[in-house]
Amino acid sequence: FQILFDQAQRSVKQQLHNFVKDVRKFKETKKHFDRVREDLEIAQVKNAQAPRNKPHEVEEATSTLSITRKCFRHLALDYVLQLQINVLQAKKKFEILDAMLSFMHAQYSLFQQGYNLLDEIDPYMKKLAAELDQLVIDSAMEKREMEHKHATIQQ
Repeated sequence: FQILFDQAQRSVKQQLHNFVKDVRKFKETKKHFDRVREDLEIAQVKNAQAPRNKPHEVEEATSTLSITRKCFRHLALDYVLQLQINVLQAKKKFEILDAMLSFMHAQYSLFQQGYNLLDEIDPYMKKLAAELDQLVIDSAMEKREMEHKHATIQQ
């Protein structure tokens, strides 16, 4: 049973742990991407609404928009390059299935070993059962003989 437990812990638990870690990482990247996207939208609105007769405000809004746009492009590229949605789905399909298959192989091995062990001791168990039957018969015969001797002595 310990072999099965060890195999399950190594194969299933570790794979699931890695998958959960990847999901968390994906969610964090998605949150960051959404925040930067919102910042870009705000910068675009501010740039569009900047009064054109005030060059300082226009320059500041344009600068903010440029910086935010660069940040957004960089993050969007990272987000797309990671292919996180596809990678996670592939991991979900293959890594977890692989871990479960490993667990099933471990169970199969455990039960196969148990079967082989029982198959090896089957002749011993049959011999022991036959000896036990003979002991019961011998004990019953001894009891009858003792009762017969006791009855003979009593007469």
